[in-house]
Amino acid sequence: MALKHHIVFREWKKYLVTLGITLVIFGTAIGVSMWIDSARVNNVRSLQDNISLNILSSETQFNLLKDASCSDLFNSDLATQLSDIGDRLSFLESTGHRTDADVVSLRQYYYLLEIKDYMLISSATKCPIRPATVLYFYEPNCADCDKQGDVLTYLRQHYPDNIRVYSFDYSLDVQAVRTLANVNKVSKPMPAIVINGKSYAGFQSVDDVVAIAPKIISNRTRLVLSPHLDDAVSALGGLLAKSVHSANSPIITTVFTGIPKVVASTTWDMKSGFNNSTAAVTHRLEENNDAANILGVQVKNMGYLDAQYRITTATTSLENKITADIIKLIKTYDTSTSSIEIYGPAIFPGEIGHSDHTILHEAYLNVMAQYKPRGLITFFIYEDFPYSEEAGANAQKKFDMIKMLRADAQQFSYTPIYIPLSDDIAATKNDAIRAYDSQLKAMTINGIDLVKDSLNWTKHRCDGLFKIPSACEVVYQVQK
Repeated sequence: MALKHHIVFREWKKYLVTLGITLVIFGTAIGVSMWIDSARVNNVRSLQDNISLNILSSETQFNLLKDASCSDLFNSDLATQLSDIGDRLSFLESTGHRTDADVVSLRQYYYLLEIKDYMLISSATKCPIRPATVLYFYEPNCADCDKQGDVLTYLRQHYPDNIRVYSFDYSLDVQAVRTLANVNKVSKPMPAIVINGKSYAGFQSVDDVVAIAPKIISNRTRLVLSPHLDDAVSALGGLLAKSVHSANSPIITTVFTGIPKVVASTTWDMKSGFNNSTAAVTHRLEENNDAANILGVQVKNMGYLDAQYRITTATTSLENKITADIIKLIKTYDTSTSSIEIYGPAIFPGEIGHSDHTILHEAYLNVMAQYKPRGLITFFIYEDFPYSEEAGANAQKKFDMIKMLRADAQQFSYTPIYIPLSDDIAATKNDAIRAYDSQLKAMTINGIDLVKDSLNWTKHRCDGLFKIPSACEVVYQVQK
């Protein structure tokens, strides 16, 4: 009998221990959940405080910009700040706070600021060029609204100087938004957009929007600075191929294209199939023209000697000369009736890269720091392939390229812009890369298949970043 009681006691003890462990686990889970929720609420409150400060800053800028010059008005960072506020508000909504009183109030005030900016831009009739204005009305749980938002985001990222997008949740009861919609004859179903004062119902594709407002993609000069004759195409061939529908075709300006006065014979030239520097550079210039014809772009050559041909290793004087030449190039296209986009290469820490790329990069940073814009000018850093891949980027995973930039580039801030490439655009880019036959020959000897690597890189660079998977290139808009 005693043995039976002992067994029963042991069984109860086991149950009690199990219950205790279960309670501890359950209590821990509740505690962790409460901690996470508290942290989330604190993060939301922090975002709310930041948004309030940004809104106050924006309100002040509105008052300052009312009588500003066209250059100051369109080059201000107000549009970027408004976009940042919108992104933060979207985050608050995505974390389940869409109906919170504070969030609703912040969004209502944000809409008022958008409307004020829309009126400010629309009233700048004295300016020779103005961005197209797009009012975008949407509702929650609207499939076409998500697609319309992606289209407008694409256009805003690709043509930041030429389009201003203002987004409004039509379901919110904001009287100013209702008035804006009524004035522009906007009604359900959503989405609806208003372009330059004219309303359009239903989903509008990129081509539809461009057909309505062709100036979105015109009145712009795109300058791509390339160290050597294949670098711009390897890095941005897709962007260049997509840009030919602009009124001004893009211009690739290659820096190190000079033919040495004293004939030389280098290892790289011999790998490329040439006996001397004259034959090598002459043929590469022809290859560059062939690639430009495939892409439909213009080419300019600065004529500096490639590192393999230079006698001196001093770079400061060379960097200063290139800086001055870039500024001259910009001034050639800097007018009051067009905007300019300038793209320069990124460089990375360690032994990755090439000395000529570093020289151009440093000169480009000098230009960004020194140049005083007289028009609509935007600077970009591009991912310098294949060095960007070598810098630690695996084509199968995402990474933060901005953190990999050299410290000397950190004096600026950067906004990544993702450039989706259709299959035909990616194919055109690869055709242009193949035009550099001698370069491909030398790289093949070094065990590199540039065309294959480029295709794989662009195919997987933006995995997970878009709702619809797409090959892409990435550039970074410079914010001073």
